[in-house]
Amino acid sequence: MDNKKCLFEKFGGDQQVSELIDQFYYKVLFDKLLRDKFLKADMSRVRYQQKRFFSQMMGDKNTQYTGRDLVEVHKGLNITNQQFDKFKAHLKNIAKDMEVSVADQEELLDHVEKYRETIVFNKAA
Repeated sequence: MDNKKCLFEKFGGDQQVSELIDQFYYKVLFDKLLRDKFLKADMSRVRYQQKRFFSQMMGDKNTQYTGRDLVEVHKGLNITNQQFDKFKAHLKNIAKDMEVSVADQEELLDHVEKYRETIVFNKAA
């Protein structure tokens, strides 16, 4: 029997992942580099879908992301590598503030990094 916890469980489950995402979007909406990407978005829907996506990405077997295809969601946003890096920096800082271990912070960022090619469409910037 494998007793190794998935990242979702190590973070503390649904409540902690929800807190991570809520804090993340609070920071993003005040970040000059990122906020324009969300001005026209239904933030309640974005938060809901992001929580489901992160829960699944972090290993929660009871949650399935049911939102739109990630390419479709991001292709018109012209996201740059710099913006993606800032996205990751916010996640890392929030996880640190939540007293998540360094190893779990790195695991989270490794999971997120796997989606760079799917989300970043403006490779020149």
